[in-house]
Amino acid sequence: MLLNKFAKRDYSLTDAAQSAVALDDELIEEKVEGAWWSPDLPRKELKAMMKRSDGPALFHFGLWILLLIMSGYLAYLSWGTWWAVLTFFIYGTIYSSSDARWHECGHGTPFKTRWLNEFFYYLSSFMTLREAHLWRWSHARHHTDTIIVMQDPEIQVMRPTDLLKILADFFWLRSGPPEVWRIIQHALGRPNADVRSFVPETERPRMYWSSRIYVAIFVGFALWSVAMGSFLPMMFIGLPRFYGGWLHQFLGLTQHAGLAENTMDHRQNTRTVHVNPVFQYLYMNMNYHLEHHVIPMVPYHTLPKLHQAIVDQTPAPYTSLWQVYKEMIPALYKQATQDPDYHIERPLPTPVETTLPVQERVNGQNGHQALVEKPQAIAGNWVEVCAVDDLDEEEVIGFDYNSKKYAVYRLLGDNFYASDGLCTHEKVALAGGLVLDGCIECPMHNGRFDVATGKAVKPPVHEDLKTYSVEQRGDKVFINIPD
Repeated sequence: MLLNKFAKRDYSLTDAAQSAVALDDELIEEKVEGAWWSPDLPRKELKAMMKRSDGPALFHFGLWILLLIMSGYLAYLSWGTWWAVLTFFIYGTIYSSSDARWHECGHGTPFKTRWLNEFFYYLSSFMTLREAHLWRWSHARHHTDTIIVMQDPEIQVMRPTDLLKILADFFWLRSGPPEVWRIIQHALGRPNADVRSFVPETERPRMYWSSRIYVAIFVGFALWSVAMGSFLPMMFIGLPRFYGGWLHQFLGLTQHAGLAENTMDHRQNTRTVHVNPVFQYLYMNMNYHLEHHVIPMVPYHTLPKLHQAIVDQTPAPYTSLWQVYKEMIPALYKQATQDPDYHIERPLPTPVETTLPVQERVNGQNGHQALVEKPQAIAGNWVEVCAVDDLDEEEVIGFDYNSKKYAVYRLLGDNFYASDGLCTHEKVALAGGLVLDGCIECPMHNGRFDVATGKAVKPPVHEDLKTYSVEQRGDKVFINIPD
């Protein structure tokens, strides 16, 4: 039996409308304390892995574009023959791998140069039929509340499991039409309640205009097809996401399907699986999905290195896609026909006691470094934070003072700055983030703030940080915190 026999659960997001975009004072501490599991890893080692570079991504995307051109040209030449079945299958598969490129560029990590990330983000978003502004906010929520029911808008397999939907989505037949309809609705300025719960009102006009551009392009290609009496143009734009989406579904199901809901440990709701080099290239290393969710600031090309660094702290990776599906298919069938609450439990390794000093540890997405356990006001509103030598160049530390979190930054030389310690988007501790090109990058959603001014400069953050005066006095760093 493929159809589930249980009542459909409520996965709507409307009850979460206030919790992901703006938190009141009572909820802030609850949000911060609800920390995800994070690995024990030296901060300096992690920072090296988070380093951005244009080289690997330029080669990767250059090859991808070349493969698109070559396969597309062969498909064009074979149109009208049986060879077209094979050539368009290849072209569509490469085209639909834009979904992985949308994902990575949305995090802003493949390239060091920001405009390159943004260019390929918008290009691949269009190709994979994900409106860029909507999905930037949607995916930010996904990382905040991964597989948390009524919080995560990207739960691919809801319970009780709809097995027919899973099969149909190998050609994007169940998820695709609603996504296209959503683009049309947004072009008309009519988002539903779920979308309004995670896309801030100030950002919606951009989403509307982007959706209108999508609609205009596809209408143009449709008219072109009608004019020439052939749907060949649509075979190159739009339709590939349907007829070529099999690989994305095949690989994407391995990310979370069949695993636990409502857990704060990515080791229980996210998988890592080893795949062949061709799939790994097209998938942009997202087979290391557990590592990506644990530390999303690490670029795709460094995920294998991160995997090796934390492998003894995570469940054993799956050795093949066959091993995943052999376990996952019976679990999904059981969720559909016997017990919607059933899920696969991943055995966790025994925790290892760390010998790292607190300032050298990875502090997780909601954690923070606290070099000063109880900072004291020295004179007036000036508070001693740390010794100059405690804060490396292009680094950040965090501390609590009077029940509030702060972050202090050091750029090149003795240039010190300070701000509130929580990201204005989802109240994540910024001390776990990365100082990059004069900005602090949020460790959960990769949004950026200018360190000197606190200005929000990269989505999904859109509200500025409050900044504070900082002084170096001898070998100590002080921050002025007004009453």
